[in-house]
Amino acid sequence: MGLLKELSRRVLRDEYFIELFMKIERIKFQDFFKLTEVHELSSKEYHDLLRFADILSYSEESDDRNICYKIISMLYDDYSYDEYYIGIANAVLVRLGNFPALELVLKSNNKIFTNEEIEMEKIIKQTFQRDPHGENVFTDPQYKIYEALKSNNHFSFSGPTSLGKSFIMEAFIKYLIFEHNFTENMVILVPTRALINQVTNKMKSELIDIAGGNFNDIKYKVLSHPVIPRLLEDTKARYIFVFTPERLISYLSNNENQKVDYMFIDEAHKMVSNKDSRGPLFYHAILQAERKSVKLFFASPNVPNADVFLHLFEKSTEETMSIKESPVAQNRYFLDIYNHNLTLFSDLGEDYAESMHSAYQKYDFNQWLYKLGDGNKNIIYCNSTKDTIDYAISFAKLLPDKDNEQINELIELIKEHIHRDYYLIDCLKKGVGYHFGRLPQRVRERIESLFSEKIIDYLFCTSTLLEGVNLPAKNIFILNNAIGLSKFTDIDFWNLAGRAGRLTKELSGNIICTKILDKRNRWDNPIKDLEVVRSREIRKIQPYVIKGQKKFYINIGRSLEGKEFTRKSVTSAEKEIWDHYANIAFIHQIREEQSVLKANFIAQVEGANQLLRKKVKNNMVPVEILSTSSMIKEKYQNNAWQLEKINEKTMPTDVTREECQYFLNLFYDLYGWKDEESSGHAPLAKSKNKLRYYAVLMKDWMNSVPLNRIIMNIIKYYEERGEYWDVNERLPFDGKDKRIINLIINELMRDIETNIRYKMKNYFTNYYLILCERLGEEHAGANWGDFLEYGTTDLKVIELQNIGLPRYLATFLLENHMESLKFENDILVSIDIEEIIANIDQGKAEYKEFMEKMALEINNNEDI
Repeated sequence: MGLLKELSRRVLRDEYFIELFMKIERIKFQDFFKLTEVHELSSKEYHDLLRFADILSYSEESDDRNICYKIISMLYDDYSYDEYYIGIANAVLVRLGNFPALELVLKSNNKIFTNEEIEMEKIIKQTFQRDPHGENVFTDPQYKIYEALKSNNHFSFSGPTSLGKSFIMEAFIKYLIFEHNFTENMVILVPTRALINQVTNKMKSELIDIAGGNFNDIKYKVLSHPVIPRLLEDTKARYIFVFTPERLISYLSNNENQKVDYMFIDEAHKMVSNKDSRGPLFYHAILQAERKSVKLFFASPNVPNADVFLHLFEKSTEETMSIKESPVAQNRYFLDIYNHNLTLFSDLGEDYAESMHSAYQKYDFNQWLYKLGDGNKNIIYCNSTKDTIDYAISFAKLLPDKDNEQINELIELIKEHIHRDYYLIDCLKKGVGYHFGRLPQRVRERIESLFSEKIIDYLFCTSTLLEGVNLPAKNIFILNNAIGLSKFTDIDFWNLAGRAGRLTKELSGNIICTKILDKRNRWDNPIKDLEVVRSREIRKIQPYVIKGQKKFYINIGRSLEGKEFTRKSVTSAEKEIWDHYANIAFIHQIREEQSVLKANFIAQVEGANQLLRKKVKNNMVPVEILSTSSMIKEKYQNNAWQLEKINEKTMPTDVTREECQYFLNLFYDLYGWKDEESSGHAPLAKSKNKLRYYAVLMKDWMNSVPLNRIIMNIIKYYEERGEYWDVNERLPFDGKDKRIINLIINELMRDIETNIRYKMKNYFTNYYLILCERLGEEHAGANWGDFLEYGTTDLKVIELQNIGLPRYLATFLLENHMESLKFENDILVSIDIEEIIANIDQGKAEYKEFMEKMALEINNNEDI
């Protein structure tokens, strides 16, 4: 064994091996692009290459093991039925502990000759590395992480996107449930609302499986709102919460809520991103949890220094693990349509490039996509929503109609609940989808499901996939090397590219960086832009909170003083980040709490301590309110606190357009929207003129108006104006132009998700909290913050959403099945799910399916 390990260290330096490896890489390259001249391995070369793979599998170095696995993956398509290949692949994959890949290799070839050593190793690993509460077997890296999680009170780990981080977390949660005898509450923290339902549904499914179909036997409820509804309250029950940072803050702010014992932070790198304006909110929320003695577990993709998250919260940085070994191999290519070149990025040698054959030089992107993607699942990353839709429509036009019952059902849903002229319908008819965060949840989830089931083969998308949405594919075409206007970071690129290759479905995936136009952020500088693809190196994260680089702390001080920042050209995200961290440092000063943020600010900025003390002295707002609304500057919160005749400016329960207009105008001045909310990708209000539009939208949204009717009302609003402004272009509009209708729909859906349910919700919540503190809750009026979050003023609809129903289904049940619901003072005390299922119309199969799943979660509950 020692000799073989020594030999494995020499293999990657062996010239003959490198020559063989590069040859098989080029064969795969030529085969993928369907080039006319395709080379083949000789019998000797084939056997030698497998022998090298066999030797490399003894190595303990991740680079060696990745190359070893890459060989097995590259030979699979041509030799998967060859007995010699199967025998070597079996031995190699057992040593690597890659059981998903092993299952694929052996799916029709179980009768193979193996030596006793390999069989014994396989039995041992399949026994000890099996998920004790599931059917899957951990890969070697997964098992190492799983065992480390069990041994630590705090932990941080990272690995390739295909590592299966969510699977590891879910397995650990199940371990805690049984090992600790159903005694602890847990939170899974996700970066955006778009992920809440995916994670919630997956966790419910896992618990139902281990409970043998009876959810209550597991004694856990899975909730996604920071409220435990009376219907699901049980002194014996425990909870798994799936929260965004703002929902976590809301939950922790109520001291009557049950204690949280463990928190799992998925996509943890978002917290320390120097370009993500939500990073400070992540930091603030997690720090509040840490202050309440919650045990923290971080998971992130590709971060080489996973200990950075523990450092940020002053935990031992020894409780960490960064995995480089990947369970899926990836082939990296550059498809330069603009300059007619094809390039292979080798894992060991020099890049290999070929000029396109003259026949292929005439191909446009749509033709290349069909040529390379036919028969496989393909993701096409386009950066902007506009490009995503435009490219999807253009490609779909080339394809024949795809008559599929599930697609047709989704098309009918979109016609009924969005609009009959929505472009997604035209794409779906051809088996093409597009995906971005602002799509309605029910539509987005259906698209994800159809893509996972390979009913849709082509999915055009924005950076939503970077938020952790689990949608791997055989091929990923990357048309832009940026998110918004910012170039990819190493972690951004590999998190996105890591979607290429589906663990349990195939051994490898293809990353195709594609240049169509000579345009900014479209691989316009190939030598520089492609370095991240070529080198595969990922640099360590250096959070500004720890390092303070680029005058980070000086700009925090400038924010607190209300002075100009150190640079004239400041992006909207930078401003939000500096302002928000300034607010958090101020909160820490009031609470007399120590933190890395506050300590570094005082250490690096002269007079910082005196500045914080001065700000505290002049503040009137209770720290609990400042903390809940940490994204709003304290000076604006103090403006609201000191508002004259505040008792005459409470918010009514009945929401009218006029009332919306009144409070929007009030807040525009009170909270400084002209300075704070007039720039960025989705500005809340560049001027007061925009507030008329929001008054129409808010009134409908808070009054439970269905999305399709909201869309029709906004289309009518623009029709009456006779125009629509797209960016800085005035477009005449008569209510019939399909392109403008789609622009209006997409803007409206963005405004509901980003501006209504997040930005405005934060301002209205802050104002309501101040009213409660100043006037008493009984005189504070209605909480429009909740109305904006839930999309209703009806407390019964809110109650139904709190138990897990979406807004549209909650409204439907109240309108059609009120006899099956029992409320006391608008509090839900019982629900007859079986009666609802029995009486739902045949045409509402989606609703019936949802209620059947809910029945599994809450059956046998004595309160129901």
